[in-house]
Parts: sequence; C-alpha cells; structure tokens
Amino acid sequence: MSLIQLVIADDHAIFRQGLRSLIAMADDCEIVGECSRGDEALVLIRNLRPTLAILDISMPGLDGLSTVAALRREGDMTPVVILTTHDDPLMLERARVSGANGYVNKEFAFEQLLQTLRSIVDGSVLLDPAARPAASLHEGPFLTDREREVIRLVACGMSSRLIGESLGISNKTVDNHRTNIMSKLRIHTTAELVRYAIRVGLG
Repeated sequence: MSLIQLVIADDHAIFRQGLRSLIAMADDCEIVGECSRGDEALVLIRNLRPTLAILDISMPGLDGLSTVAALRREGDMTPVVILTTHDDPLMLERARVSGANGYVNKEFAFEQLLQTLRSIVDGSVLLDPAARPAASLHEGPFLTDREREVIRLVACGMSSRLIGESLGISNKTVDNHRTNIMSKLRIHTTAELVRYAIRVGLG
C-alpha cells in the first residue's frame, strides 16, 4: 500500500494540530510538509511533490483558491482539497473553477477528510474543473479578450494586485478593466461578477 503524502496549509495552528492527530491515525497517510500561508504552500508543493495538498481557503500571503490557481497556471496538477468555513454554493463553484479537486467544510472535516482524500487518490472526480455551463462564452455584451481574462481571474478569487502581476499590468489598469466590465454587464458587486463568470464558463 503506497502512502498518501500530504502537504497541509492552514493558518490556525490548533486546527492544523487536529489534522495532524487525525492523519497520524491513518496507516495510509503521512504529512510531508505543513505551513500557515498560501505562498509557503506553493513552495512546499513545488519542492516536495506530495500526493495531495490540503489548503485552507483563507490564509495570509495567498488564499487557498489563489494558490490552486497559481499551481494550475504552472501546469502543476497536484490534487488539492480546499478547507472552508463557508457553506456557500458560490464558493464551491469558485473552488471548482480555480482547479480544486475537493471541498470540505471545516465543521465536518474530521469526519469527511480522510474519505475525501482517498476518493481523490483513487481517481474519483469530486470537483471537475473541466465541467462548464452550456452558456456561450460570448453571451451578452461584447467583452475584449483582456476583459474576459480579468473576469476569469476574479472568478478564481484573485485580488487586483495578483491579477495585475499575472497579466503584467498595474493594479490601476486592473481596476479600470473591472469598472468597464461591470458597466458593460450592468452588475455592481464582485459576487455578481463571479456568478456571471460561472454562468458563461469563464474560469
């Protein structure tokens, strides 16, 4: 039986200790690295090449969804399970479009996590990033290629700063794109923008 090697990233030390205790009881799992920040998690995953990574959705540095998105942009397909306190279908969709493989509410993590890890390692598709709604990419007002790229990165949970770094443009330019996009689409909040991105398959 091959071991499931794990990297864990969560900024709550007590919760992380609980995960360590849970995983220590599992004969088929071992923790090879742990940290409290998303940027540190990226380094650990790149260097240690774990079987799977467990990332908190909210962390300093990079949040969990931005960390997954960064891995996927690099072509790193290490399976990732997102831990969250948000029981929100929209957050679930954001996890899916960012490239996450699983999504576990922290309230039930100790009951569900090991089963989720084993299912993913066995090849089960719990969140399929390739699944897309049937709506046309060009539905609604005309958006430029750059505007669609900005929407996609917003839907992945990235901040204006990270979007700017990813696209090689300034924060101000990113904010201008967001303003233009929201004006064209006649929407007023980031949540509505994410819903639009999910509906038309941008992500």
